[in-house]
Amino acid sequence: MGGCCTAQLKCWFGPASCGLCCQKCPPVTESTGTRIMYSIYLVTGFIIACLMLSPQIQNFVIDNIPQFNETCMDLSLGENCMVLNGYKAVYRLCMGMVAFSFILMILTLCTRSSDQWAGNIHNGFWLLKLILLVGCCVGSFFVPYQYSQYWLYVGMVGGFIFILFQLILLVDFTHSWNAKWLNVKGGKRSTCGYVGTLMCATIFYMVTVVGLFMLYFNYTSLKGCVHNKVFIGVNAGLCIILSVLTLLPGITKFNPNTGTLQSSVISLYVVYLTWSALSSEPPEEINILETVRTLILASMSAGDRDSTSLQTTAQPHLRMEYVADPSESFHVMANTTKHMCRPKPTFQDMDMISAYAGLFLMFVMAIYSSLATSSDSHKLGVPRQADQDVKHYECCCCCPVKPRKNPTDHGGQKVKYNEAGGTKYNYAFFHFIFCLASLYIMMQLTNWYRPAESNVDMFGLNWAAVWVKMTSSWVCVVVYIWSLFLPKLCRGRDLTFIRQPQPDEQLDEIDQEELDNLNGPINPEAVVTSRESVV
Repeated sequence: MGGCCTAQLKCWFGPASCGLCCQKCPPVTESTGTRIMYSIYLVTGFIIACLMLSPQIQNFVIDNIPQFNETCMDLSLGENCMVLNGYKAVYRLCMGMVAFSFILMILTLCTRSSDQWAGNIHNGFWLLKLILLVGCCVGSFFVPYQYSQYWLYVGMVGGFIFILFQLILLVDFTHSWNAKWLNVKGGKRSTCGYVGTLMCATIFYMVTVVGLFMLYFNYTSLKGCVHNKVFIGVNAGLCIILSVLTLLPGITKFNPNTGTLQSSVISLYVVYLTWSALSSEPPEEINILETVRTLILASMSAGDRDSTSLQTTAQPHLRMEYVADPSESFHVMANTTKHMCRPKPTFQDMDMISAYAGLFLMFVMAIYSSLATSSDSHKLGVPRQADQDVKHYECCCCCPVKPRKNPTDHGGQKVKYNEAGGTKYNYAFFHFIFCLASLYIMMQLTNWYRPAESNVDMFGLNWAAVWVKMTSSWVCVVVYIWSLFLPKLCRGRDLTFIRQPQPDEQLDEIDQEELDNLNGPINPEAVVTSRESVV
């Protein structure tokens, strides 16, 4: 027990990497444990941001905490602590998280070993870093409100860069998958791998076609939903274009690794983004327009304003100034629409449940993308680790790096210091990705360019999310077409995957050529020439 307490103290107050107290737990590497700890920090900030946007939590606190308003006024936080609620509070919280990651990014630049002082800061001192994170978040609330508009632009740029990184890695994944299965050696490809890519491409294309038909059937109508028809038609046309470009013979001159597997995966992903965008359309905004249109037509046909006003009064959800609870507005207004542009909800709270499910899925994907991007930084031209044979120095290259002592040798979960000889991922780039992830989460929670309408109960049901997802699908197509004509997307990354033969493979090719010459047909002229030379 004493060894575990010592290990935890050195983890929170010293440079040691963190582990659990249970000694029977399987060993963990410091590279994995450190990223888990930073993910926990990000999860905590995300939960607090969601609470700031939840009207149920706000009402519960106001109704159940005695003298809550008086305390907020004494602390100069506004009536009922309005400073800590709403999208502006989320802006400030995420600003503190971005500042925290940015400071660590600056401190860990050019770190080659976890034994360096910057590596110690990155892997240890967790209590001090927690205090720094809280200080950054608290300090961000003292930023004047006038700067919220500028922070909106910063968040939009950071969020789009985060999305762009994910699209580049997706395209890279498709090309590397195709190259791995074909396994080209000496100009010859694997027959089994080629058949496998064709089978997978066929399945993906079948799912893509079925998905497009389902989108048209569920999210359009004969007399309306023009915007949905345009979205589906444009993305279907883009899928056809990228598939045709992949099959053109001239494309292999630019990228010999092109194939139907890549185009099928990208087409399927574009259809998925289209479905996600159409599912994000808010039913109340479409229904308001169609309700007004219905009222105008009714008044013109009847010519009686009194009857129209009585009908509007009898049905309060048809009045423009009527504001209902989110779940009520979703259910009532969705069922009063003349032309539905989305499937009808099966029960009253379906949209709210979908919002929370989408919120959870968005955050899980953001965390996974952050960790995957930092691990695959070499695919984006960022060096991942130092050379194992280089001796590391610090303090202006005058002092050699001293190895750390591992306190988990005396108790608790075993932590393997696997980065003493060289880092497994780029520390500075890891924190840069977490900066972008914080901005991406902030923009998702605050509806991108429409933050005043942000509400956790209506997460993902807004036009901002629709346009972001549709734009992502178009950018994905552009990145893929770019990879066809300019396969060297990043420095040090070639998507052609031209594999040079190894020395043993070159010897095998030479032996094969000699064997072909020995077993080939006998040339009579060569025989005569050899006899004359003998004579």
